[in-house]
Formats: sequence, structure tokens, C-alpha cells
Amino acid sequence: MFGNRPDDKLNNKQNDSAINEILLYGAETEEQTKQIGLDNLLCIYYVILHANKTVDVCVPSLISGTLAECLINVRQKNKARVRITIHNSDEFHNLQSFAENGIEVKVISPSVRLEHEFVLVDLGSGPGEAVGVLGALDYDTARPNCNRDATLLSSDVTLLTALGKEFERVWNYAPETTEFKLDNNNSDSI
Repeated sequence: MFGNRPDDKLNNKQNDSAINEILLYGAETEEQTKQIGLDNLLCIYYVILHANKTVDVCVPSLISGTLAECLINVRQKNKARVRITIHNSDEFHNLQSFAENGIEVKVISPSVRLEHEFVLVDLGSGPGEAVGVLGALDYDTARPNCNRDATLLSSDVTLLTALGKEFERVWNYAPETTEFKLDNNNSDSI
């Protein structure tokens, strides 16, 4: 049913030029599993570091110091607008560093846990210059994903539109949202 046969190709020009990559995790040996997890993580970070305009992150938690550093770098070097929504939890990591670097963070506190894991990266100004990263994200170079898991990278307009609408819905849902602001007294304020 699926494949690269000529009769399988769609006549839609956007689909021909779309980035569609599935990063699969897991292998037969522990060493291979760790290497695959690290390679996939570096691929995700590569995409994020090339953002020119915006990076929107929607995750249940964000404890990865490597991902935090990546987001701070893209904000500092590329001047990209970075917005992060995370679920309210007892553990908040990197919030002060984000605020100090102009990254906008909203903590979502709905009664149903926010479990989305996706990033929208705007690489330029034209159509087809954005990438959605959907799936396993909150890992670190010191702690690569060793699960049987998958992450989708895609520039498909339908996917990007749906993820963009969902991010805006979550970002703008004020009744159960707290915006993290820089506290000049050097203590976290939520």
C-alpha cells in the first residue's frame, strides 16, 4: 500500500517538497540504542537551531538542560521568538534562565494533564520553510531516549496548521495559565 512507486506519488507540489522524516528509537544492543537516541536528539536540535523567526514548544515538562540550552542559543543568536508551554508540576527546570534570555513561558494548569510533545520551528519567511517536530523531545545528550519510540519531523502544511492552531489554543487559554516572568530578586515566580 505504501512505498515509492511512481503511481503512489501525489500530484500535490507541496507534498513533493515536504520534509517528512520519522526518527525511530531503540535497537538490539544498549550501545546501539544510546547512539540512535543521541543521533536523533542531535537531528532535532539541528532543526531548532536553524529557526529564524519563531520556535513554539508544547511539552508536559522540560527538564533537558541540552534542549534548554538549544532554545536559549536560538533566541540569543538568531533572535527568534521562543514560546514554551509546559504543564504545571512540582519540578520546574530552566525557567529563570528562559526568562533571563527573553523566552516566553506559560505554565498550564488544567485538570487534565497536558501531554503534547511538539515543537514548531519557523525556518524562514516563505511557505514550506517551517518544520514540526512531534514526539519524544525532552531528552538530553547525557540521557538519550532509549525507549522504543518515534519522533516525526514534517513540513506538511496540514500538520503544521493543526499543530499551530493547537499551540495557540493552549497558549491563549488564560483561565488555567500562569505566565512565568523574570523575578529581579533571583527567585522563581510562577
